[in-house]
Amino acid sequence: MSIEWLFGAMALLVLVLAVVTARLWWQVGQQKKAQQRLQQAQVERQAKVEQDRIQYIYDSLNVIARAVLDDQCPITEGCIRMAVLMDNLSLDCDTKHRFAPIFTIYNATRHIPTHSNWKALERKQQRTFKQEMFALEREHADTVRELMAYVRDNPFGVRLGNSVN
Repeated sequence: MSIEWLFGAMALLVLVLAVVTARLWWQVGQQKKAQQRLQQAQVERQAKVEQDRIQYIYDSLNVIARAVLDDQCPITEGCIRMAVLMDNLSLDCDTKHRFAPIFTIYNATRHIPTHSNWKALERKQQRTFKQEMFALEREHADTVRELMAYVRDNPFGVRLGNSVN
């Protein structure tokens, strides 16, 4: 009877171990599924954040174009703002070429101080920089206005950006 009892105890032990092992495997599987769901949710959140960021840039570019056309924003300032925003987008060659006047004005004015640095300049220095900006605006006004009208008629995020980039 002692050998039968020993085999019975071993069989029971094997059965308990099999149940415990199956339970642990099931828990590991559940944890993997939960981890995959969390990773998917994180990927979706990051995609949404990126989509919102790009939409914000598109909206800002459209507002700047209208502001320049409505003379609410000087051409130079509009070009600087647009160039900075567009640097945050991956633009194809055609779009970069189309918006070359924006980047021309931006690059020609990069040396001009802004914000508090502008306020710290003497009036004479400010006048010199303003004359430089006005000369750029005179030279590129028609081209930039045509470009801003193009953006107004083909807004970023609707046609521009979505189809071009």
